[in-house]
Amino acid sequence: MNPKTDTDITEYTISLLNKIGIKPYLMYHHGCLIIRLNSIEFYRYLQKKSENILLEKNEDFMVGFISGFIDSDGYVRKGDIVISNKNKKLLEITQLWCEKLSVNTKLWRQNNDINCKKFKIWRLRVGTRFKYEKHHSRKILRVYGGGKFTDCPP
Repeated sequence: MNPKTDTDITEYTISLLNKIGIKPYLMYHHGCLIIRLNSIEFYRYLQKKSENILLEKNEDFMVGFISGFIDSDGYVRKGDIVISNKNKKLLEITQLWCEKLSVNTKLWRQNNDINCKKFKIWRLRVGTRFKYEKHHSRKILRVYGGGKFTDCPP
């Protein structure tokens, strides 16, 4: 995360982790802020959740997941919401959920950067219609307005 512009996301993420008993620590790497966890319980929780993720049909869960994915691995500009990740399968699941929410998407492999070729970065463009969902994305709120950090539930 950007340590200057993403302070609200950092604080929100830390508060959520604290609520489930996880104490994260912060580190900086090449100008990016990284939230690190040392918790086998959290890993097991995520592993179990990922096994059942394709079965998830709860709209609130899908919107919340996509919101968090945008804030962690995405960027938002007027007319542009894009998530970048090495895991194509995870982006395909996100794409499927967007379709269930009637939000257009486009998935592609980034080819114009030597680093992206080396690491096989995939990008998912999420239609700006997503901003009308009951999302919790801090990045969308920053660009499109419609709320403040405190408007989203903790």
